[in-house]
Amino acid sequence: MRRIKPKSKKDVWTSNDEGNKIFVKRTNSDNDEGNFVANSIFETQFREQAHPQDFAVLYRTNAQSRAIEEALRKQNIPYKIYGGLSFYQRKEIKDLLAYFRLVANHEDEEALKRVINYPVRGIGKTTLERLVILANENNISQWAVMTNPATFKPQLGAAMTKLEEFSIMIRSFRAELHTKDAFELGEQIAKSTGLIRELYADKSPEGVSRYENIQELLNGLKEFVEIQKATNPDQPATLSDFLLDVALLTDADKSDEDNDHVSLMTIHSAKGLEFPYVHIVGMEENLFPSQLSINSRTELEEERRLFYVALTRAEKKSYPFLCIEPL
Repeated sequence: MRRIKPKSKKDVWTSNDEGNKIFVKRTNSDNDEGNFVANSIFETQFREQAHPQDFAVLYRTNAQSRAIEEALRKQNIPYKIYGGLSFYQRKEIKDLLAYFRLVANHEDEEALKRVINYPVRGIGKTTLERLVILANENNISQWAVMTNPATFKPQLGAAMTKLEEFSIMIRSFRAELHTKDAFELGEQIAKSTGLIRELYADKSPEGVSRYENIQELLNGLKEFVEIQKATNPDQPATLSDFLLDVALLTDADKSDEDNDHVSLMTIHSAKGLEFPYVHIVGMEENLFPSQLSINSRTELEEERRLFYVALTRAEKKSYPFLCIEPL
């Protein structure tokens, strides 16, 4: 019987000088975390003559990119999302923002077209085509056609009832535009339109991700309201104010042609890559490690291995972030 020689133990080594100790930062919220990351990148660039391409921000799920993106944009630091779209370019985010825009401005026909039949409410392509034709022939907006059933019901027939129901729903939101803050009204719109229910029903990995993105947008709304209250308690933070803030952020999008940018990606996407400076965000219970791994030793070990992947992406410095609730 042939004896198999045991494999020799591998010695892990490096020719680099001894580096810095891992820097661990605790923050109270993802917004605080995003601001600290952006400030850290900004300061390191000047202190160590680094370039944006020397930095990476790693997270467990794509929904976490919102706070990081907003903070980087406010610091005018170029970045690129790898393995996904920028937060405000994702379909589900555009859908909910379109509802917000339509509530704030009934004449926004791009927003109207996007959400009039999403989630599905029986307003088909033919009805939409008739709506456009009637608006053009009468030199009025599509919203004006929808809200004048006495004049246009003969041309639209039974579809007029569906259009009227939709317009009543939007007008009911509009009636509370200045009485409810941005978060209260935004959450009401997300629930009452059926958008959250639609996404929650999809249990595929993509569906779960879309649902998480909507929840993150609502978290952003809540934080926006809290910041506004803290800085200007006499001025209510309305949904219109939030839309203005988002417009300023999305106008700051950078071209992908510029290769000198901070890399934002999930830890899974970062396998095999290395960067001089790596920020690992969102290290909190039920997020990283994932909630799905808590009751399984095997899954929890996989989360540990994933953290090892994240930690070893850094060539010079690694910054894990622990988010904690305010005391």
